[in-house]
Amino acid sequence: MGNTPLKGSTTDHAHRIHFHQARTSQKFLSNQHLWKLSSRYLQNLEEYLETVIKGTPSQQWIEFPDLYHFLQVHVTRAMIHSLMGSHLLETNSTFIEDFWTFDSHVPRLLRAFPRWMIPQAYQARDRLLETIKTWHAHAHAHADCTKLADDDPEWEPYFGSKLVRARQEYALKAHFMNADARASEDLGLLMASNGNAVPSVFWFIYESLKSNSSVRGSLSGEVAASTNHNGELDIQKLIRQPLLQSMYAEVLRLYVGIGTARQSDSEPFQLGGYQIPKREPFIIFSRHPALNSEAWAAAGRARAETAPLDEFYPERFLVPKTKNESGSSEKTGFDFSLEGLAGLWLPYGGGQRMCPGRHFAKNEIIGTFALLTREYDMELTGSARHQHTKPDLRWFPSGALPPVGKVPFRIRKRVHSTPRGL
Repeated sequence: MGNTPLKGSTTDHAHRIHFHQARTSQKFLSNQHLWKLSSRYLQNLEEYLETVIKGTPSQQWIEFPDLYHFLQVHVTRAMIHSLMGSHLLETNSTFIEDFWTFDSHVPRLLRAFPRWMIPQAYQARDRLLETIKTWHAHAHAHADCTKLADDDPEWEPYFGSKLVRARQEYALKAHFMNADARASEDLGLLMASNGNAVPSVFWFIYESLKSNSSVRGSLSGEVAASTNHNGELDIQKLIRQPLLQSMYAEVLRLYVGIGTARQSDSEPFQLGGYQIPKREPFIIFSRHPALNSEAWAAAGRARAETAPLDEFYPERFLVPKTKNESGSSEKTGFDFSLEGLAGLWLPYGGGQRMCPGRHFAKNEIIGTFALLTREYDMELTGSARHQHTKPDLRWFPSGALPPVGKVPFRIRKRVHSTPRGL
């Protein structure tokens, strides 16, 4: 993955797939590319949500049977449009449905269940891959994936973002990556951009709806403080708000369960009293340290008023400010902080292979919450109002944990005195 190949490597540069994956993600999911992609996603999401309530009288509630399914449909559609252009979804009208059918079987696929045991999962995956190959061929016939210069458009309708164009460019130069391989790579990108983000968005919204009025008011206040004089969300300001960041970090701490596979290529090492041999694979599970109260106390992050680690606590990642702008030691509120939590908060893995899309995921999760709560009133209905939904632990350690069962809710458009924008 590094800029310099491993010592003794004879791999041709065009075939250094890990390097190209990392380089393109780091470049096109950061700086101006990150902000433009995030803004486009929120713009697309707002447009899709508007179509849901189109024709509904002002201030009238619309009932939906499941918040998670609602987000799966609309967040995924907006994400695909932003990342991969407008033509992919036009190629297959059931693409989103097929994706979530496939995704629902990920724990079984990771355990190597054969096709005859879960035929629906394999059939959905087959349809997805064929659709992606058709889209690739159509996009290459109408657009140039090498247009990646600063003055080239950030987004165009065939390939979508510069990230996808860059992935196509290096994949075409790697001669062993045929059409099937390139389709599989982009299915992986779809999983990375939706499979973990959508459950995380769900838990952020769900926990905010279950929280007390003080927390909800503070969250709304931070969203309002991140809206500029034109009524547009300032995404860069939004993701720096302390309580919104703490909610985000707490969602990932409690509702993401991954296993990070590693090995030492150079020498054996000691870990927790064990000698790990050179090139011996091992797995670090994120959920175990996230729930280890002794480790959190040792890190100085377990206060008396803090809720137990197996409970959701919105303010868990807030620490008192010790100085105000004048430099005095008077406490003036709270800041968001992950200080001292290395090895305890691991939703994105760690080290050189830490998830390169983590900054975009943060923008997506917090931005989706901000957009929905600014533009709409939302309430849980039915049994969801009185019972607390649990995460489906059967997904551990596959990533973000979906909810168990359906979560009914209702939604209505807010009336603003002035036009809103993004």
